[in-house]
Amino acid sequence: MKKTLLATAIAGALGTMAAGAQAATVYNQDGSKLDVYGNVQIGWQNTKDSSGESTDELFDNGSTIGFRGEHIINPDLTGYFRAEFEFNADRQKGYYGAYNDDGDLEGTRSGLSRGDQAYLGLTGNFGDLRIGSWDNLIDDWVQDPVSNNEYFDNTDSSGDIGGSTWQEANKITYTSPVTGGFQFAIGTRYYGDAEDTNDFLDAYANGTTVRNDDGTVADPATQNGDFVVDDGGSASLFGGLRYMVGDWTLAAVYDDLKNFKYVEVGGDEHDYGQQFGLNATWQMNDDLRVSAKWEQLHGQWADDADANRYGIGARYSYGVGDIYGSYQYVDADRNAVALVDPGAFNGVDQGDDESYNEFILGATYNLSSQMYIWLEGAKYDREAHEGDGVATGIAYSF
Repeated sequence: MKKTLLATAIAGALGTMAAGAQAATVYNQDGSKLDVYGNVQIGWQNTKDSSGESTDELFDNGSTIGFRGEHIINPDLTGYFRAEFEFNADRQKGYYGAYNDDGDLEGTRSGLSRGDQAYLGLTGNFGDLRIGSWDNLIDDWVQDPVSNNEYFDNTDSSGDIGGSTWQEANKITYTSPVTGGFQFAIGTRYYGDAEDTNDFLDAYANGTTVRNDDGTVADPATQNGDFVVDDGGSASLFGGLRYMVGDWTLAAVYDDLKNFKYVEVGGDEHDYGQQFGLNATWQMNDDLRVSAKWEQLHGQWADDADANRYGIGARYSYGVGDIYGSYQYVDADRNAVALVDPGAFNGVDQGDDESYNEFILGATYNLSSQMYIWLEGAKYDREAHEGDGVATGIAYSF
């Protein structure tokens, strides 16, 4: 279960901690408030792996427990915090001896094994100032309005940067109040030389041995290097502007990605690239929303490494749930295929440009105000049909 678009809109516009309406207030006195909230989610999925084989599993879909609080410092200034922790509802029993990614038991994880987001900040008439880790600006303003589903989502440029682990962390962001329909946000992401970082795309292009047509190992210059987090005191710059008028919201977001780089086998370093995004969302009425986007990862780690995505999505509320769907066209230069479709990547400066058509269709049905079921299907048009499949599940929010 992803964050609701209503919560996203409120949080973005007000710079506060909007979340599920089911949150329980633990304390509310003398200008201080503490809420506890969360959800339990379990699903079943059947998808194609990188070899084209169908695999299925019963899985946890992001079960979370969260805490949020606020304190009125003065009539014009409020301090706040939020912290969320995830656990595996499908096999919580004995999770202190959890399985790692290789399927081996390890005893280093607790039941609340992963963090989702955690931050604190100040908000008031001046806007909102926040520090910590939370969703990317391009995620909230550009990607989510098109595809923010239960399990399957359209791929996005943030996924080309190793997902959320590194890009959502170590952030400081200022978000302005809404003035005349306009709002802007500006921030930085900082990684100092004492940070514990590592290669962030090992599962993609890193470490592959490229061979010539006759089977011999290619020259080292054509081998793939490492995508790494720059932990030598790197500070990025990201920001966005959006305009809200009537039923329309228009948004533009930029990130210079200065925290990430590519290191060739020979040791030469390259900037990773830049990230751009545009979105137009039309809330046609209380029941129907339509959204379109363009986003680009402008790759600078190699020549011919841009990936453009053009997407459109819609969500309709039919009274006891939602029906939703999205389509996305992905246009990847030959080296961008390393990030967009690793199974089809033949090495740096090898192969051709590729394009992909992604389709997602889903529906939810509310069993009550706090519990619902869902069903989704997706087709990603990747090598060996990797990622294509169906999934269903149930969620309870509190």
